[in-house]
Amino acid sequence: MPEGIFTQDNVDTRMLYKEFVRGIEIYNEKEWAVISKFIRSTEKESVKVWQRSMEFTRGGEGYPADMQKIEALEIGMPLDTFDLGYGFTLEAIQDSTADELKETQAEALRADQRLLMKIFCSKCLVPGKSGASRGFWDSFQTKAPPPYRGNTFAADHDHYNVSGAATVSLADLTALKKHIREHGYMGDLYLFINSGTVKAFEDLAGWTTAMSATSIIETVATLGLRAVTKFNEFIIVIEDWVPDGYLFGVEGQILPVSMREPINPQARGLKLYRGPHDEYPLVEAYYRRRCGMEVVHRGAGAVTQITAGSWVDPTFTF
Repeated sequence: MPEGIFTQDNVDTRMLYKEFVRGIEIYNEKEWAVISKFIRSTEKESVKVWQRSMEFTRGGEGYPADMQKIEALEIGMPLDTFDLGYGFTLEAIQDSTADELKETQAEALRADQRLLMKIFCSKCLVPGKSGASRGFWDSFQTKAPPPYRGNTFAADHDHYNVSGAATVSLADLTALKKHIREHGYMGDLYLFINSGTVKAFEDLAGWTTAMSATSIIETVATLGLRAVTKFNEFIIVIEDWVPDGYLFGVEGQILPVSMREPINPQARGLKLYRGPHDEYPLVEAYYRRRCGMEVVHRGAGAVTQITAGSWVDPTFTF
């Protein structure tokens, strides 16, 4: 009788553990959609973002007459720990085939992708509160957003608004687009909507004739996003972490969100940590992700709640 813990089809779990760890290493080397399109990585406790308010002025000989002070917005970065407590128990291992355990690993990778998208949506869709402005520009900041190309903004300039009606309209997309473009963000626009909101878009006048299908839709799909079409300049993406009744627009060129990871390179990305039994590492092993996100380009996105009532913060539970 060979030593060790074996699966139902006689595969040594020590070899499976090594295979799973290597698979996660490969997985971590490949950036997927939400990271590659919208997120930049950092190990800093805070990041500085220079504001888009630089303007040339008429000069003369010698030093410029007007030495401008360009302000930087400093944003603190959280660092949270998320565990996947689906442990490989002794009984589960012995009663499973190797392929069944491999499917558990595959589901853990999918769960990690869902986690990152959930964090991303929670940071973008929920504004700050009194004394703690955060996310895209909200009504709680104490200082007005910087001017851009003659566009000036009040201190209560808000990118979290209600539509004023119970049904979605083309005007809602136009307003979202204006909120982003007027701050100087001119890259591709993405609109994230819940699958339950799709029918409301399909009922819009002009949906069929105004929409366009382009090669970018196929490109976005290869990154893991469910892009369905391009409409009114927005690439429409179905994402159910966005609650039904909310429209989340964001520019995809500037990388508007920063994700903080641990300083130690060995702690970055998704990790599979061995269980308490050194000789049988897969038994009671668990998955962990340490990261934190914040919106850093505060003018690069906006959210509209489709309602005739007042704004209600979406809720996300971790």
